[in-house]
Amino acid sequence: MVLGYRIGAVLAAVVLASAQVAEAGTVSGKARVAGKENAANIVVYLEGVNGTFKQPEKRPEMNHINLQFQPNVMAVLKGTTVDFPNSDSVFHSAFSISPSNPFDLGLYQKGREKFVAFKNPGVVELFCHIHSHMHGFILVLDNPFFATTNADGGFSIPNVPDGEYTVKAWASPTATMTKTVNLSGDKTVNMDFTLTSESELAVTASR
Repeated sequence: MVLGYRIGAVLAAVVLASAQVAEAGTVSGKARVAGKENAANIVVYLEGVNGTFKQPEKRPEMNHINLQFQPNVMAVLKGTTVDFPNSDSVFHSAFSISPSNPFDLGLYQKGREKFVAFKNPGVVELFCHIHSHMHGFILVLDNPFFATTNADGGFSIPNVPDGEYTVKAWASPTATMTKTVNLSGDKTVNMDFTLTSESELAVTASR
């Protein structure tokens, strides 16, 4: 009898959690930087979502490929450990002097993989000691409700709980645009962003 009760309670919890996810909302749309054709690598994220969030099961990679950081822009949840493999046949390094998460991995060759745990939110600007043209960004965020745009600027942030939130679009290094959204139920709110270097627009969208 006790075992049956426990199994029933577990199943009820699973059903409840599934229902909550099914009823969660979505923020989607397109983002672009004025004057640029390629709209990839713009990070759109929500602020004000409270909770305890799990780290990703697979650690993200900021690779060295063809003398470039790949991907050039990455967004991660604070506390995430990012791997920095070297896939090139030459030595590389990775370092940042950004106040939120400074680090220096030193020089390392192909096949040597190093990593960094990003504990604080903020913009982390990446460089290589050897190749001065190499430049990348990691945006460390307080919650996992974010997306990075594709080449057409499309993005989708699913499973957003009910509430009113700030939605920000960020393009490296300093272009930003801010809107607000009020989500309820399983609705999808579409919003578009056109960023300039100093755009700061407050708009409310609800559904």
